[in-house]
Amino acid sequence: MKKIEIKRLVLFLLLSAHFFIGKTQTTTTPKLQMGIVLSSGLNFNKMNTKLANGTLGTDLTIGMNIIKNWNDNLGITTGFEFDFSRQNYSFQDTAYYSFTDSRILSKNDFETTSSIFRLIDRTQTPIYLSIPTMFVFRTDYIGYHRFFAKFGMRHSFLLKSMTNDKGFENHNLTSTSLTRIELPKDLSIYKGSIGISGGMEWNYYGTSTMVFEMGYYYGINNIHRGNALVGDVDKNKSIYENITRTSYTTLKNTQNQLSIKISFLF
Repeated sequence: MKKIEIKRLVLFLLLSAHFFIGKTQTTTTPKLQMGIVLSSGLNFNKMNTKLANGTLGTDLTIGMNIIKNWNDNLGITTGFEFDFSRQNYSFQDTAYYSFTDSRILSKNDFETTSSIFRLIDRTQTPIYLSIPTMFVFRTDYIGYHRFFAKFGMRHSFLLKSMTNDKGFENHNLTSTSLTRIELPKDLSIYKGSIGISGGMEWNYYGTSTMVFEMGYYYGINNIHRGNALVGDVDKNKSIYENITRTSYTTLKNTQNQLSIKISFLF
């Protein structure tokens, strides 16, 4: 399913870029540039809880960037990017949750007929829609190449997420896996990060350029939901630390990212 979604995105972005080529080409740096973005990177989980360790994750990004240039050396980048993320956790302390056939239950949704799962390892695969807002500073061209630096933010909004867990069901001694199970109300709707990046731009034809970029983004908020703002503060939490369900908790992770990006601008 994810491969089909990625193929559809690439086709849409190629057609969109082709449509706008004629409108953005000029003999100098265009006032407006648009292009396709492909990126791959690593997620570094900065855990603020002893409940679990966050291991190295991955990130694949496909999207379209729009650059507004005030002159040849200064501009601002925005657009939209789809992030296909993967984040992994290994639980150190005792962690349980209640679940039905396809859904993990929060405290507010608990059912007496639900099963109990003792959690050992977890992999989450969220999909985000990200909007970058970054200033870009460029050098003058040296031949057909110039260098640049960017500074700004990425604003990411959760579209959907699936969870794969490994552990023990209903006190069985044999481990089992729950795959593609729904975990609502766990991940934050918004994920923000402050980033800096740099790279090289190659003018290969007219004003069409290929851009090579490396960046690091520092997470500014917990990617998991915390206490509820109204009512019972634990009502949206699903993990409890003892079998009597008297102590609910959640993961705390401010995620950092290292990305390598290639763009085709027109």
